[in-house]
Amino acid sequence: MKLFKGFFKDRSLGFYIALVSACLAVVVGAVYLVCYLSIATEKMDRVFSIITLLFVLFGGIVVLVGELLRIEYISMAGPIFISVALAKHSVEAAYPIADMGTGVAFFGGNQTFAVLFIILIGVVFLAALVSVFLKHNKQS
Repeated sequence: MKLFKGFFKDRSLGFYIALVSACLAVVVGAVYLVCYLSIATEKMDRVFSIITLLFVLFGGIVVLVGELLRIEYISMAGPIFISVALAKHSVEAAYPIADMGTGVAFFGGNQTFAVLFIILIGVVFLAALVSVFLKHNKQS
């Protein structure tokens, strides 16, 4: 318990935002996989991308490792990986969003999950990006 208290004792707002964003990235990655596997019967949904999944998970893990080991600049790589996941998912989600806009089901894909994960991955990316510009340790 003493080690646990000492670990969080000298941390500031940037650390906590980074920690939350890293945990959210891992949770969003897991939910992303579960949602798309649950709607797929024999094949994956059009919007699902293994690249998106891997980059969200890897981005969250990089931020988490950087913060837990107190490596100053490694947590900057996390938002880069998460932004690649956001870009990849946005490209894949354009097809169901186009179907929503035209009212014609031409491309296919789950429209709800497409929009939902753009929002979730975007929130994780913004939180990780904001944490990069904040101090993570209090000055002694």
